[in-house]
Amino acid sequence: MRIRYLRRPPARTAGRVYLLDLDNTLHEASTFILPEINRQMTHYLARKLNLSHEAASAARTHYWQRYGATLLGMMRHHGINPHEFLAQTHRFDDLKAVSRRHASVPHRLSRLNGLRVLLTNAPRAYATEVSKILGLHRHYHALVSIEDMVIHGAWRPKPTPMLWPHLKAALKAKRVLLVDDTLGHLHEAARHGIQTCWITSPGLGFPAHKPTGRVRSRIRRFDQVKRLAF
Repeated sequence: MRIRYLRRPPARTAGRVYLLDLDNTLHEASTFILPEINRQMTHYLARKLNLSHEAASAARTHYWQRYGATLLGMMRHHGINPHEFLAQTHRFDDLKAVSRRHASVPHRLSRLNGLRVLLTNAPRAYATEVSKILGLHRHYHALVSIEDMVIHGAWRPKPTPMLWPHLKAALKAKRVLLVDDTLGHLHEAARHGIQTCWITSPGLGFPAHKPTGRVRSRIRRFDQVKRLAF
């Protein structure tokens, strides 16, 4: 498990750590970016596995639902190279042109009093580029991408149960809050003593119902994170 520190952590955080998802948490990715990533993954599966578009799309969805990441299904059942998969499914000619965020997010991010860690199942190159484009990168203290979530030689991205205790130990965290748009990630993190906040931006097709199970709270805008005590 690797923590990639980008800058010196703040001296006084009281052991408080913010784990922040990227897509549809710190920026709006549903209009173009995520559909395009899904399209590229479907194309990759169709080519690698000699499937029709429909069968490849179904396989992609099945692996995502079963393992939390299409990559894990492809590794487990087809032995694909994970770095090749990530490189070929996160390609954008002009990422800046399709990136969207609310103007206040960098400021709100900078005001969070604790260790600010980007925790994303996206590849490092994509996460770094989109974060720099949106003015977010300089406000992280650390970046943990899917390539960093390797434990005992195996890839363990969100929501893998093994990830959370290793992450807490690596960060030496006493109090942790995960902000994520995916309920499965939040439920598993909560099982390991992590506070959880479900972000469901309006207009992106997320359900309107209240948090369920172990999910502690729900917000519609990232600036509401500041109000959460943990």
